[in-house]
Amino acid sequence: MSTDDAVREPKGIFVPGPGTVVLQNRQLRDGTDRATLSVVGDMRWNLRPAILEDHMASVSINFALVPERFRDIAKIYIWQELNCDEGLTILRRATINGKLAVYTMVSQLRCLRGLLDWMDVYGFTSIAEVAPEDLEDYLDGVRDAEMTHGNRSDLLQAVRRLWAFRELLPPEGRLPEMPPWGGKESRILLGKSQRDRENATARIQETTMAMAVLWAARFVEGFAEDIIAAMEEFRPLFGLKPGRYSPGPHRRVRIPGRAGATPEVGALIGSFRAQGRDLPGRQREDGSWEPDWPFLAKLLDLSPTAMQKNQAYRDMFLASGLPVAHGTFLAARPQGLLDGEPWTKNIAYDDVKKMVRTLSTACFLLVAYLTGCRPGEAVSLRRGCLRRDKVTKLWEVHGRKWKNARDENGAKIPEGQFRDEPWIAPDLVATAIGVQERLHDAAVLFPVWLVADERDQHEGGGARTLASINDDLNRFIAWVNAFCGQRGRSDVIPVDPQRLTISRLRRTLAWFICRRPRGMVAAAIQYGHLRVQITQGYAGTYASGFPDDLAFERWLTRLEDLQDADRRLKAGEHVSGPAAGAYRSRVSGGARKFAGRVLRTGAEARHVMANPSLQIYPGNGMTCVFAASTARCELEPSLDDARVTPDTEGCHPACGNICRTEENIDELRAEAVELRVKVSDEVSPPIRWERERRRLVHLDRLINEHERGRPGGDTQ
Repeated sequence: MSTDDAVREPKGIFVPGPGTVVLQNRQLRDGTDRATLSVVGDMRWNLRPAILEDHMASVSINFALVPERFRDIAKIYIWQELNCDEGLTILRRATINGKLAVYTMVSQLRCLRGLLDWMDVYGFTSIAEVAPEDLEDYLDGVRDAEMTHGNRSDLLQAVRRLWAFRELLPPEGRLPEMPPWGGKESRILLGKSQRDRENATARIQETTMAMAVLWAARFVEGFAEDIIAAMEEFRPLFGLKPGRYSPGPHRRVRIPGRAGATPEVGALIGSFRAQGRDLPGRQREDGSWEPDWPFLAKLLDLSPTAMQKNQAYRDMFLASGLPVAHGTFLAARPQGLLDGEPWTKNIAYDDVKKMVRTLSTACFLLVAYLTGCRPGEAVSLRRGCLRRDKVTKLWEVHGRKWKNARDENGAKIPEGQFRDEPWIAPDLVATAIGVQERLHDAAVLFPVWLVADERDQHEGGGARTLASINDDLNRFIAWVNAFCGQRGRSDVIPVDPQRLTISRLRRTLAWFICRRPRGMVAAAIQYGHLRVQITQGYAGTYASGFPDDLAFERWLTRLEDLQDADRRLKAGEHVSGPAAGAYRSRVSGGARKFAGRVLRTGAEARHVMANPSLQIYPGNGMTCVFAASTARCELEPSLDDARVTPDTEGCHPACGNICRTEENIDELRAEAVELRVKVSDEVSPPIRWERERRRLVHLDRLINEHERGRPGGDTQ
């Protein structure tokens, strides 16, 4: 049947027929052949042509999973969801979310199948037979089902959307006119979720992330040139067919299949000898090694069969006296260093594609992690996305966004939209992008193909999918750990308890920024410095969502510090200083007040952190019990909201907000030990000696005051 088989109901409702194109009113990818589009009568609908995000995987809907008696009405409903803009007015009136993205149709049908499967079990023959009391029974079944609160809510939402489209469906597909469950929302029908939303995405453990970034930096800054050189030597040889000349390190002219070609064989042998290289080798079944005849045939532009049959050529190689290597290695000699030594002696022909993919994964890890951008935004970056701001001298990464990409009418923009502001990136990201752009000539920065001529094997030749990037990240860790194991190195990447995914990177970055661990992170990038770049760049505005991650992590950090302080006080810790009383009061009260509290949004976290009980900031040899009205430090505005925070690096010694815990006093004692060594140095310059002596006297006074105030301490 054709589109003419569609039915138009009396009210003007268009009901698609079996021949109606599924993506009739959807924007399609450039170059889509409309003749290949799915039609309503197909059992499986291919939705990929309408998914404009390069990083999204192919998506299809399989209606064979729908009970047969409801299959046709399910197709009509999904078609209306895909194509009918008129439904948006109905949805707004029904207080249901607007038009769904194409790739969410799979989950929408899956959730709708919950109702259709239930109806099939209980003998309903059409959706129109369902009464309000039947929906109550279905609600009871959803409540009792063993699934997450979110899945239960999704099942109910699918029913609401089906009801909201009732005017666009034939009579047999319409739910009762009254809104399902009296129009009550899921939070009322199911109760509030007990899920702690800020913990939904697990952080990558600290040691795993730090070492992964370190090794990614080593690839980009130390190994990249060697891998790129190997790739350039590999490309002309990969998939080479006899007679199709492609330049290479040993190639001059095509060698004809006759005895006159022996000078060219001799020239190839001579080049191996001049470069000090062994003949490429392959292992026989009995464990012995022989020349890699197929690879030598590639270098001579012969087919493997021709090389195998031409004993004269083979005899020349065997009689050359050159040793046979245990493997087939490329001519490019690695120059990159690791701990002062070449990171590898050579790169095997069969390993090039893996090494290039590993290098590309290292580039992606640095770009995605050190900018704080969303996974889809990172995968969809384009060639030329990196720019240098002439005024700030900062690196900017420009790209598209899909989250909150809407037009003036509030409708989702399928192709996304360019961000008004770029991500701010450190130098290492700029290096990684430069390396990645040298690996290919595609328009996207992270394409599905890299080395081999694989473009025709991938629809559209676009960006990597998120799933494939996740696989590559885990292969990257496996490669590094295997490399370390073979060489007896201890700097492995500890395996995280959960599988590494790019969706966990932003949350992990927020954790590092808020904790600001001391020391350097991969290639001298300090997380404290990175915090300034990210939060001052666009990645730090609320539109990016990143401040919510930061707010959650700051809340968790503050609460962890509060709980630790409460445990120390209960164990008898002595606290001194003008703010000691306020410290004890805030710690004991705050620990009881906030322990176990659930925060659902970044705004909630920012609001709670303004509570005085949480205004305790650890500093160098002191703790600030912050009160803005009495603070004597130079206050600095918070980088992501309107609150002010103390400048713990410029603490005024006479400030009334200061207290000192046992941990602070231990820090002062350690500093005093170092100063005593310097003060005892008789050849120290007088000015420095006097400065350090005064500092030592001050520290001794603070330590003595702390000890005198201890219960049972010296009061004289």
